[in-house]
Amino acid sequence: MAAEIKGLYRMDVAVQSKDESTRNEDIRRALEMVLRRLVRTDAMQSKAIRAMLEKPDQFVLQYEYITKATGGAPLNYLSVDFDPPRIKKTLRGANISSWGEQRPEVLVWLSIEDNAQESMFVADQMPEIDQALRAAAEESGVPVTLPLWDLTDQQSLSLDDLATGNGERIRQASARYETDVVLAGRLSHKPEGTWDATWRLYLQNTDETWQGNFSDLSGAFQSATSGVYTRLAERFIPRTTQETTLELKIVGLSSLDAIDRATTYLSRLSQVEKLEWLGVDADHALFKLSVLGDRKSLEEALALGRVLRPVANEDRHFSGLTYQLAE
Repeated sequence: MAAEIKGLYRMDVAVQSKDESTRNEDIRRALEMVLRRLVRTDAMQSKAIRAMLEKPDQFVLQYEYITKATGGAPLNYLSVDFDPPRIKKTLRGANISSWGEQRPEVLVWLSIEDNAQESMFVADQMPEIDQALRAAAEESGVPVTLPLWDLTDQQSLSLDDLATGNGERIRQASARYETDVVLAGRLSHKPEGTWDATWRLYLQNTDETWQGNFSDLSGAFQSATSGVYTRLAERFIPRTTQETTLELKIVGLSSLDAIDRATTYLSRLSQVEKLEWLGVDADHALFKLSVLGDRKSLEEALALGRVLRPVANEDRHFSGLTYQLAE
């Protein structure tokens, strides 16, 4: 499943004052946070990114000071809207690819141990934890979704499965949600007030684990979502802005609505720079695509979207990709 993220180029940063003397530094922090959810993690160390952060005001569309109530005393924030075309152009000029709004949705299973009691995280029963998780996900640019934890889930997965990292059981329980990316976490509240966190990411046929101890829930969840972003970006953001030209045939299109659906989906993929119609026949449409990266990167993006599914190519004279619109 893929989700479309809005507001990637907007960031709110907490501020100590509204003085003009500190505003440029606050804008720099905001731009750095925006860039961290647009580019590969290793690109943040590049000369181009450092140069952008030295003059962050040139990328600002508008800003305003706002106040947020975060459960305690109200806090002041600087809310900054950055210029997407200018940022993209600058990154592209430095041969740095950026990630668009279409991103894989991450299913999150989470168990929490507190006061010697362990329970499965259910959003409407634990609003503080839900808020911390979603705030971290938004900051990292990672779309998250939660399981229902209904009777089917309870029969498919146990707290012990999460504690031991039973990948087979976790994948089986996640299958009903039709997602390729699963994050399984376990939080343990320590007597001194800190949180131990263990995160396991299941992505197609691979899995990775990381852990740490954090002073609060915010830090624990930031370790989760930033870790997910880094690993997804490694796979889905090309290392170059070099374009590849491919032909894509979509078969089984039975109506104008189906053609429109396929065309709209392709045009919104961040990998697709240019989309050109080559022709329409009785049961298929043929496109010419200019994509960032190579053929494999496009195939991986299409696999996550689940809008198009690959089918066997029956035309031996056609060397492009052949897909069918999913039901």
